[in-house]
Order: sequence, then C-alpha cells, then structure tokens
Amino acid sequence: LGAIVMWIFGYGAIWGYEELFYTAFGSLRGIGEIFRAMGPLILIGLGFAVASRAGFFNVGLPGQALAGWILSGWFALSHPDMPRPMLILATVVIALIAGGIVGAIPGILRAYLGTSEVIVTIMMNYIVLFAGNEIIRNFPKKLMVDSESSIPVSANASYRLDFLTELTKSRMNIGIFIAFIAVAVIWFIIKKTTLGFEIRSVGLNPNASDYAGMSAKRTIILSMVISGALCGIGGAVEGIGTFQNVYVQAGSLAVGFNGMAVALLASNSPIGIIFAAFLLGTLQT
Repeated sequence: LGAIVMWIFGYGAIWGYEELFYTAFGSLRGIGEIFRAMGPLILIGLGFAVASRAGFFNVGLPGQALAGWILSGWFALSHPDMPRPMLILATVVIALIAGGIVGAIPGILRAYLGTSEVIVTIMMNYIVLFAGNEIIRNFPKKLMVDSESSIPVSANASYRLDFLTELTKSRMNIGIFIAFIAVAVIWFIIKKTTLGFEIRSVGLNPNASDYAGMSAKRTIILSMVISGALCGIGGAVEGIGTFQNVYVQAGSLAVGFNGMAVALLASNSPIGIIFAAFLLGTLQT
C-alpha cells in the first residue's frame, strides 16, 4: 500500500524502501541503534505482557518507566565514584523497586477495592510525570546544567560500553543484554513455575482460581509489581543508556506506549516480544 501511494505521487517506491533498509542495516551504527532501541522496548513490553497474562490492561507503563529513570538517575548522579559494577547493579535495583511501587498501587486498589486498573494507571502516569518533574527541578544545583536538565551521569554509571561505542559508533548499551536476561526469566516464570501458572489462571478466571485455593488478590498485586518493576528497569535503560542524564519531560514517555505496542504485536509472548521489538526498533532507526 505504501508503494502504491508513492507511485501515485511520482516517487520511486523501490528507491524509497532501499533507503529505509540501507539506513537501518547498511552500517554498524544503524544496527547498533536498532539494538539500543530494542532494550527498553523489550523490558516494557514484558511488563505489559505479565500484567496482561493476569488479566489486566496496564496503561501505566510510561509512568512506571519514568519513575525508574528518575530515581536510578538521581542515585547515579549522587554517587558518581562508586565502583562501576556496584553502581550499575544499584541503579537497576533502584529502578526495579521504583517501578514496582508505582505498579503496586493500582494492583492493590484493584485487588481490594475493585477499581479499574486502566483508569488508575492512566492517572498514575500524570502523577509520576508532574511529581517527577518537580523532583528533577529540585535536584541539588551541583547535579544540574539548568533548571530542566541534569549533568550527564559519570562513566561509572553509564550503561554504554567503550568497545560497543567504538565498534558501532552508536548509543548501543548493556540494556539489550539486560532485556535478553529478563526475557529468559519471565519465560521461565510464566511457563515453568507455580507463580506463572497462578498468573495465567487468575487471568482466565479469578473466581475459579480462588475456588481452587489460589489467592487471586496476592496474584493480582504481584503481577502488577512485576509488571511495574520491568517497566522501571526499561526506564533506567532508556535514561541512563540512551540519554545518560535526567531531564524534565513534556509528556508521558513515548517508549512506554511503544512497549505496549510491542507486547500487543507479539500476543504477549516473551519470545515474540524480541521479534516485535526488533521490528519497531528497525522502523524507528
């Protein structure tokens, strides 16, 4: 259809698609940027998939990702001289906790009060956005370039690896490796563990799950915590890996909704999410 439209208006469709493929795959930089884009997309897509398997439509992905980005970035800026392995691990854990807390709130409200997770997660996006912007504006002055943007994180905190940067001349970073690890972990949890079975069971029928002796409330909350935690890590990968600083956001993170698109395209399959993220990363590049 795209080719037909291009031909109607007198453009060379074959040349156009050749340019698209060449830009994405014609250089190591393009390939590096595809892998750079895939990292947060996979992590956030996994977050959406876990919630969906439990029967919830988590629209709070941007807020959960932003919470992980801001708090992990703040920690990285405040402790620039920590040993690199410890600092990177700390930022990942902080992002996980921040996203998990933001995800837990709609989970608790749904489990105990029956509120709609769609409405609550949409509202949470705005709460995190505006509260986060105020937190950034009140960072210590020594951490800020101006009132809207922080200084870059130190080399010890950066998710970029020198050899990858030199090889690809791109922003490719360890986020893609974190994402692949997360895919393996979530696939194992969903397919091979009791928790994964309970998540799938509650998603199919919470009343039957309760009757079978499962705690639907606990599973609801836990699935939303896991979902938020994955999004939080995705936010840290986007922030510290791609932009390497923290700055005031004008609106909800686009990568959050793009991650949702990746999960929907993959029918919430952890393995499928890799391929969907590759497609979207290619299109973005």
